[in-house]
Amino acid sequence: MRKLNFGIISYAHPHALRFASVIARGKRTKLVAISGDGSNSDVARAEARKYGAKFYKGYEALLRDENVEAVYIAIETYRHREVAVRAAEEGKHILLEKPIALNLKDADEVIKAAKKAGVKLMLPFNPRFTEPLVKAKEMIDAGEIGALEYIQTISENVKPPIFLQGLDMGWFLDVKKSGGGGFMDTAPHGVDSLLWLTGDVPKKVYADIGSKIYGFPVDDIGTAVLEFKKGVLAVLTAGWGNPKGYSYGIEIKYYLVGREGFLDVRTAYPDFTVYQDRAEKIYWDRPDVRGIVSSFTRAVLKDGDVPITGEDAKKNLAIILAAYESSRTGKTVKPRL
Repeated sequence: MRKLNFGIISYAHPHALRFASVIARGKRTKLVAISGDGSNSDVARAEARKYGAKFYKGYEALLRDENVEAVYIAIETYRHREVAVRAAEEGKHILLEKPIALNLKDADEVIKAAKKAGVKLMLPFNPRFTEPLVKAKEMIDAGEIGALEYIQTISENVKPPIFLQGLDMGWFLDVKKSGGGGFMDTAPHGVDSLLWLTGDVPKKVYADIGSKIYGFPVDDIGTAVLEFKKGVLAVLTAGWGNPKGYSYGIEIKYYLVGREGFLDVRTAYPDFTVYQDRAEKIYWDRPDVRGIVSSFTRAVLKDGDVPITGEDAKKNLAIILAAYESSRTGKTVKPRL
């Protein structure tokens, strides 16, 4: 069975741990190289030993490895454009952590580089790969709840990354490196799911985003109201709203209201709760990451289309940036789609 050889560039983003595990154990994927760029280079080196992958101190050496066919890029956001463009120039297919870049100009450069090189470019937005939302999408498309009118979602409310033990996540608190705080980190997942569920784009965004809980130098949580062109109204809350002792590491909820029905997605991940001295939520399956890696791998090996394109990611970023502008100005903003 033909396998796709992956390299992972950086462990700056905590998602690298889960993606490495899925790639290394996949039926159609093989983890062959890891680079230690940016934060957590020691973790990257340890993971390379764990999975028997070749370790490179920097991504340039990894990209010159002819055995690497595709890369998952988990470096700090402000370096997304730099690294993704170089990966494209070296002919590597690209699975790039969100957001695609810090600004729309850099997003365009990433998209242009991938097209010029003829490589696949995909962004990993998790919610649309969860089983409850896949079912919800099927029911909406089949007209089972009538025309969709209203969506309320808590999309990725999590503990702040800096609470993760054993990982240096300090760059998330530097707006020049991250582009924003909790809302920038988690809202892209919700925005993608809203675009996917509605099959539409918003014409107006109004938002309130700020450092409301922890006193971080960046925002920790935000809420945005999105008015879609075809009439759906969506309210999206996202950020680092969960305290250290909260049993949910991640919380995703969707209330989908149609003219003839209502879908209530209380949790997007299969889970159970352990009650001892404190309550702890245990997630026994994460099909979303497997789905992301599988769909990307299938697109590369069969020369098909990826489900989430660079253009999709640029729209996503435009909506996020519009939300931040709205929060700064106190005005409704039209996204630059």
